[in-house]
Amino acid sequence: MKQRAHAWVALRAFKLLDDWGKSPRLVEMLSYYLADVWDGAWLPDILLRDMSYGHIFKMDSDPAFVSSNLPKEGWYTKTADKLRTGLAGKRLCLDYVKDCEELKKPYRTHLKKGGHLPSRVIALCHGISDMLKMGDYPLAKYTVEKTRKGKDSSNVDFSAKKVKDLTASPNFSARQIAVSFFVLSHYVTDVHMPLHCDLRDFTVGKESDRRLPRDIHPLIEAFWEESFPAKENLILTRYRNESLDKILVKGLPEDSLIELDKEGSKYALKNEVEIRLKGDEWNEMVYTARVSYAVARKWIREGYDWKGNMPEGKDPERQARALGELVHSNDKGLGDGRFVEEFKDVTNRIFHDAVRSVARLWYHTWQKFVE
Repeated sequence: MKQRAHAWVALRAFKLLDDWGKSPRLVEMLSYYLADVWDGAWLPDILLRDMSYGHIFKMDSDPAFVSSNLPKEGWYTKTADKLRTGLAGKRLCLDYVKDCEELKKPYRTHLKKGGHLPSRVIALCHGISDMLKMGDYPLAKYTVEKTRKGKDSSNVDFSAKKVKDLTASPNFSARQIAVSFFVLSHYVTDVHMPLHCDLRDFTVGKESDRRLPRDIHPLIEAFWEESFPAKENLILTRYRNESLDKILVKGLPEDSLIELDKEGSKYALKNEVEIRLKGDEWNEMVYTARVSYAVARKWIREGYDWKGNMPEGKDPERQARALGELVHSNDKGLGDGRFVEEFKDVTNRIFHDAVRSVARLWYHTWQKFVE
């Protein structure tokens, strides 16, 4: 994912969190710092620069690449049904791979080059919760105190309380914490990019071991980038007159692939009852990565003549066709329109699930603090 895509996902997750109405105080705090989304959601790529291990969780089912003796233990095989039991809410990518043969095989990450994105996410989630507990004085108002009778006494007269009761260690500002939420969104979004989870998109040993051309990953992301609002529309300041709703929906380019907010769209982001994780943050990311791995294996088959079919220079229509052919190059008798629609379908599934996952992880992290 590139910067416009990351910023849009974080902002759309904020809107979804607001629509859910389950954590108004988190929404309030984040709303003060939406101007930091553009930079915050991009810090892992431009400053932290841990791409080679922190942004990936690359898996394979081929023993020649992941292990000389691929384990047969049950947890190395996760069918779509098993994944669904561990993941909360609607997952369009999981629906896409429900019959994928790859999920019926044992598969795992590369021991040395697979990456540790799930560990990065759980560390960030716990770190944010810790920062909230050690935050500056204003953050105290976001906690809910209980009286002896169990009644909500959140409207506390803070000036009348003893200073030592307000906060244990006033070190982190609300802005620092908000930016950390935006940083977290980067990693959660990245796990939804299928090639971040597919070992074929990695050189293991010799260059000849790379089973997918280097061009595919960056070109897909570059093509996606053109479907999101321009930079100037994603940097939110107090001088903007538009609402966030208008910027996120009406700010999309006219020919955008994204239909998450289009009226009547099957990819629509709607409220749902099940927004709590079924496991911890680590399991959430491992299961999500397994779904992304299956998407990559179904979406991009090996042996496709990528360079021979990819047009040179900028030609969005021909690029869309080439990418669409890549998705279903085995299909016969399909017109160009169908190729493009297939690529568009997978794209919307990915971003639908990414937005929901970011909102869900933010909510989960906040609830650990307030509860």
